[in-house]
Amino acid sequence: MSQKYVPTSHEAYPHDTLLSLAYDWERVADPGIPPRWPFRVYLPRGTDDVVRAVNETRERGERLIVRGHAHSSNNLVTGEGASVLLTDRMNQIIDVDERAETCTIQSGAILAQVDAHLARRGWGLSIIGDHDHITAGGFASVGGISPASHRFGLFVDTVTELEYVDWDGQTHTCGRERDPDRFHRVLAGTGRQGVITWMTVAIVRVDKYRTILRNHRLITTSLDDYIRRTAALIRDPGDALMERGVWADFPVPGGRVRLGQFSSYHRTPQNPLKSLANSVAYGYQQFLGYWAGRLPAAVDQAVKYMGMAAIMFSPLYANGKNIERFTDQVLDATVGDPTRMLVVLAPADQYEPLFRRLYETAVEERRTSGGITFISVYVKAIRSAYLSRGDDSRRHCELMLYFGVNPEQMTEKILERLVERVDDLVIEHGGFRYMHSRTSSDPDRRKLVDPNHLYAEDAATPPRKR
Repeated sequence: MSQKYVPTSHEAYPHDTLLSLAYDWERVADPGIPPRWPFRVYLPRGTDDVVRAVNETRERGERLIVRGHAHSSNNLVTGEGASVLLTDRMNQIIDVDERAETCTIQSGAILAQVDAHLARRGWGLSIIGDHDHITAGGFASVGGISPASHRFGLFVDTVTELEYVDWDGQTHTCGRERDPDRFHRVLAGTGRQGVITWMTVAIVRVDKYRTILRNHRLITTSLDDYIRRTAALIRDPGDALMERGVWADFPVPGGRVRLGQFSSYHRTPQNPLKSLANSVAYGYQQFLGYWAGRLPAAVDQAVKYMGMAAIMFSPLYANGKNIERFTDQVLDATVGDPTRMLVVLAPADQYEPLFRRLYETAVEERRTSGGITFISVYVKAIRSAYLSRGDDSRRHCELMLYFGVNPEQMTEKILERLVERVDDLVIEHGGFRYMHSRTSSDPDRRKLVDPNHLYAEDAATPPRKR
């Protein structure tokens, strides 16, 4: 399916070049990282091709790495001299069943393109990532979060059935009603169970382009005020259709600028003036996004600050598509300081203490090592049957620690120390890590923070109460 070109948050790092095969999202945090070139690349177009690739690598005694578009940074999709299976050619929309309110897609289908296809029929995906290049298989392998996650959960909560090829070359079909234990082990499993070939996903009636929502905006310079007020909105989003927020701490000459914003989007009567306000405001943001990454360095940096200001003072009216894409259509992560994200999925009742301790940990690291420049914490509410194991009374939230990196000071030892401290906090507060961002490499510690371990075969007794 053709799609017009749209700016992305990583213009400098395309996904469709030979060079891109040697890297993942880690390069955004460390532009000097050595490439890890694969030796053999598979481009399957369907299940039979995947079975063949799995059998060939197994017979050679090799590990097969599954790769979508490599938005992860936790050593999941690259390997020196490795055999890599690319899902790019498994990109078909197999079926749209409006009566069942589902669509069936191959795992390499790009969700933004699937959503555009559905939009022409008056439908859409309830959960979709902010990047336009995310594949269905990649999103399903890590979880998938959006500003609508307080209503629809993670992306994996919207998957109803899937097919995968295990590492013995056997094909399995499973779903919520058909072999659910196996189904849940595959979801958010970062490819450990095998290669997802296709999946069926729930869809919703929605017009993301023409329906305008009203932004109930919170802006404050007080950290205490921000945490207290957003905690209430995280625990009880009320009738908000979408919501998201960010606390930002930027060093400036003579001090720091600290500002928090939280946007709750609600239904509003439709009229042409609100549509015009959406078009003008987001047209300005997308104009900045178009030029981001294409200008001389100093000008690029200024454009990035203008884009960040536009995000902090998010427009009063927005359509769903603009809310979903958020920063991706405005900022270029490869401009200015390198950036890294460490994503936490926490119980909603732990939002306040965990937000504060994550932020304080980053501030302390900036003061002691100088490896961190700016600090931001992005937040969203989540109501996920996957994370709560079906307990509808339990709520979760995303806390994404997103920070600028001083490459000269952020040594591997310092990064590992920071990651371990974040993992310790998550374990202490009964949370999880979003496994596509850097975690401890120790297998026993990873089990403690991996939400997929709730469904692992050796997790008859969960390692701790959540």
